[in-house]
Amino acid sequence: MQSAAMRFNAPASQASYVRQIVESTNTRAAVHGLTAYSLDISAPFLADWTDPFDGRVIGQRPMVTVTIFGEVPRHAGWMVVARLDHDAEGETLFSLFPGLPDQEAEAARAHRVIENFCHGCKVARHRTATYLARHENGEFRQLGTTCVEPYTGLPIKGLQALWRFHKLKDSDWDESEGGFPGDLRLPVGRVLEVTAGVVAQDGRFYSRAEEWKNASPTADSVSAYFFDRKASEEWRAAIDGEPSTTATATAVREWAVQGYGSPNDYRHKVGQLARGETVDPRHLPTLVSAIAGWHRDQEKAAAERAARSSKPQGKVGERLTVTATVKTVIELEERFYGYHAQRRRLLKFQDAAGNIFVWFSSAATVPGEGEEVEVTGTVKEHSTYCEVAQTVLTRCRVAARELVAA
Repeated sequence: MQSAAMRFNAPASQASYVRQIVESTNTRAAVHGLTAYSLDISAPFLADWTDPFDGRVIGQRPMVTVTIFGEVPRHAGWMVVARLDHDAEGETLFSLFPGLPDQEAEAARAHRVIENFCHGCKVARHRTATYLARHENGEFRQLGTTCVEPYTGLPIKGLQALWRFHKLKDSDWDESEGGFPGDLRLPVGRVLEVTAGVVAQDGRFYSRAEEWKNASPTADSVSAYFFDRKASEEWRAAIDGEPSTTATATAVREWAVQGYGSPNDYRHKVGQLARGETVDPRHLPTLVSAIAGWHRDQEKAAAERAARSSKPQGKVGERLTVTATVKTVIELEERFYGYHAQRRRLLKFQDAAGNIFVWFSSAATVPGEGEEVEVTGTVKEHSTYCEVAQTVLTRCRVAARELVAA
């Protein structure tokens, strides 16, 4: 007996479909007295997926290795080793029996076939398919569909059922969305590296809420890096060429993983994504946003370190003018004067040396967090909050900082 074996990779999501096809094929073959084939499916593994349009490795797909094996049907020394499909233009498509051993396959390919000819009935007529049979003594016969069974004793319908295995092996598993496989996943480390490169190029992280600034959201730029086939290679090369992207990506990932299990839903979700090896493109915006959270924590930690060196500034009653960044804006309880409510806010500023200034404001408008301003105010008192020295100002005037051209 000749053993037949086919081995190929298929998406892990299609494993149940492969099993179903093999079982139904075996059922059909058994009706015609043919021996069932066995099936082995490996554990899932990740394999690189290359975009056929430009040859880039985009991401990875969960795959399994499928092995289908059994015995090549044989009767009275005859085996059917190949199928010949003849088209209207006179071309012949040569298809070996699924899993045919290499030695038999080489002999079949070397045999000269005759278009539409049948050694069985020797009737010259148009046929869409003929079959190549080989005897154990080395003799070949080309047979029409109706002559296979009478000449070899092998059931043609059972053989045709087994030929379905070729459809599995040769399938392109086209389940694409916009030209990309639906189960395609992106490496987490690579996503964070690209994110770091995009942020370095743009100068900062942009959320989707900031689209009105005519800036592309960072998540959209990262998605375009992987999936936009019209994106220029120069743009991608510039992102890849940004220094320190690997170091930044590593730091962001460590920060994100530390949030896994946090009572904060966002930190937990980001940590869960960062712990994995790959990420579903649907969750790309959440993973990408981790770099913004990391930057905020870095800035907060730097501000806290600087604040520890904060010293009282000026003398009580002295008028000071300082350039500082707004670190905190806190809404306080309103004050009522009759029916009139006065809005009150607590603002904290920090200068380049780390000194902290506090202003209890009842002004109609105040600057927002992160703005760099010039503050002029009168020193009301010097205080300490959480072991940090503060200079409390009153009667403040705040103006946007004027940038001096170099």
